[in-house]
Amino acid sequence: MRVKNNTGNVIRLAAAQALSMTTMNVNIINTALVGSLLSPLPWLATLGLSLQFMMSMLTTLPASLLMVRFGRKPIFLAGVLVSSGATFTQGVAILMSSFVLFCVGSMFLGIALGCAGFYRYAAADSAEELQKPRAISYVLAGGLLAAFIGPEIARNTVGIVSGHLFAGCFFTVALVQLISLVFLSGLNIKKPKRTHFGGRPISAFFKMPIFVVGAVSAAIGYAMMSYMMTATPLQIVNVVMLGTSANATIIQWHVVAMFAPAFFTGDLIARFGAKRILSSGVLIYLAAIATALLGSSFWWYFSALVLMGLGWNFLFIGGSSLVASVAKPEERGRVQGIADLMTTTSVAIASLTAGVLHSQFGWEVMVLSALVPVLIVAILLIWLIAKR
Repeated sequence: MRVKNNTGNVIRLAAAQALSMTTMNVNIINTALVGSLLSPLPWLATLGLSLQFMMSMLTTLPASLLMVRFGRKPIFLAGVLVSSGATFTQGVAILMSSFVLFCVGSMFLGIALGCAGFYRYAAADSAEELQKPRAISYVLAGGLLAAFIGPEIARNTVGIVSGHLFAGCFFTVALVQLISLVFLSGLNIKKPKRTHFGGRPISAFFKMPIFVVGAVSAAIGYAMMSYMMTATPLQIVNVVMLGTSANATIIQWHVVAMFAPAFFTGDLIARFGAKRILSSGVLIYLAAIATALLGSSFWWYFSALVLMGLGWNFLFIGGSSLVASVAKPEERGRVQGIADLMTTTSVAIASLTAGVLHSQFGWEVMVLSALVPVLIVAILLIWLIAKR
């Protein structure tokens, strides 16, 4: 019965992940471009994305604790409603040419995405210990569907509201997101048992090399992916003038590379261990940075973003599996919340930094700067291997 329930939960969570990532993909493809049209200063073009990630950062820990108190499902359902309202607000802001209102909508979308970030942990909660990496991997694989839906929405609805570019994209995903309510309403995940002491203090986990490396790998892996994906539309559309369709195609296959490997990443972790998968992710990121610097035609950007997607998959799933492996049931709320807080903080900083560096110093400087955090992950992996 447990296996059956877990399979049903994974399918529902994978569908919800697909719809959430569809919303996020449309947002990533268009938000910086909308910002370049509405913002008073060029370097503020990515402010909407930065505020979105900042609110995700502020949401993760409270959402995690609320899930411990009330269960996963009510918080997930509330997050879907917030997401739909937020994207509708973004569309209205474009109609009103209001950069402030657009940023407000982005902030509320960040709250919703902060809640949706726990879909992978929800799947792991009801899985056996050895199946946790696979459960996380399969839920994230739901994003593969979003790789095809999101860019198609962005490409085909960009001009459906006459005189207001991009507004139709946000109105469309406001409706699409509501489909998640159907899937999430059938979740069957028990609340963790709460003990008097609530488990070990969070400081104990920061003394564990496995937790530190897992949390930092997931955080930096996600941040660097966001760093590149935030600035790429500005580079492709506004600098090298390849057009919005080329931008949507590049982001589409970037997202395919993010989620298609998730069907077997869990198996790779089970067979070779998380350390080897994380090391592979670092090498792929280094290759992506080199590729992004080699040329300015469509295929160089395409190849760099595809490599970024694959590297993200290995680093984020590998890091998340390490985090999921160290916490007891009563500790999961705090531990997963802290790990996701680290991730969303890193992503918020990365998205704003990408916009500033790109507008002030150009693509090459921005890309080279990504070497620093990637090398930090490499050093931590060497430390973990030496410790064990």
